[in-house]
Amino acid sequence: LEGQYLPRLVERVESREVRFWVAGCSTGEEAYSLAMLSRDVLEGMGKRLDVKVFATDLDRDAILRASSGIYPESIAADLSQKFLARYFHRRDDHSQIDRSIREMVVFAQHNLIKDPPFTNIELVSCRNMLIYLQPVLQRKALELMNFSLNPQGILLLGSSETTGEVADLFETLHQKFKLYASKG
Repeated sequence: LEGQYLPRLVERVESREVRFWVAGCSTGEEAYSLAMLSRDVLEGMGKRLDVKVFATDLDRDAILRASSGIYPESIAADLSQKFLARYFHRRDDHSQIDRSIREMVVFAQHNLIKDPPFTNIELVSCRNMLIYLQPVLQRKALELMNFSLNPQGILLLGSSETTGEVADLFETLHQKFKLYASKG
C-alpha cells in the first residue's frame, strides 16, 4: 500500500481532498495508521492534499475510545519507531497520537448495512469485519462499499476475506494483501 498503491492513488486524484473510509474501525488503530501513512506518502511525493479518513463502527464506546487517540505503551510493538517518534506523545503510562493526525480522522457511529454509505471515497479499508456477517449481508456490504468508491478506488480486505459473489465489481490488485480496485 505504501510503496505502490497509495502513491498511484494520490497521483490520479484531481481534487484538493482525498477521502478514505475505515469501516469497522474498532478503537481506531487502522484509521490512524492510514492517516500517518498518507501523510508520509504525500510528503515523500511533495504533494499537498487534504486527507480525510472517515472511521466508523457500530460500537459507540469503541468510537469514543478511538477519538481520544490514547493507547497503552504496548502499541510500540505494532508500530515502527519512525511513526512512534513522529506521531505519538508519551503521557504517563500511555501514548497519545499527535493532534495533527487526530484532526485527519473523523469518527462516527455507523451501521454499514443500514446507514447510507459515504461517497467519493478513494480507499475503503474493511478488514476482518465481513467474516462476522452472513453471506447475504457480506454481499450487501461489498455492494455499498463499491458504491462509495470512485472508479479505480481501492478496497482493502482482511486476510480471510474476499470479494466473493461480487468479484465482478472489482479488479484484483494484489491477492496476498487483499487489495482490489473498483471497476466503477
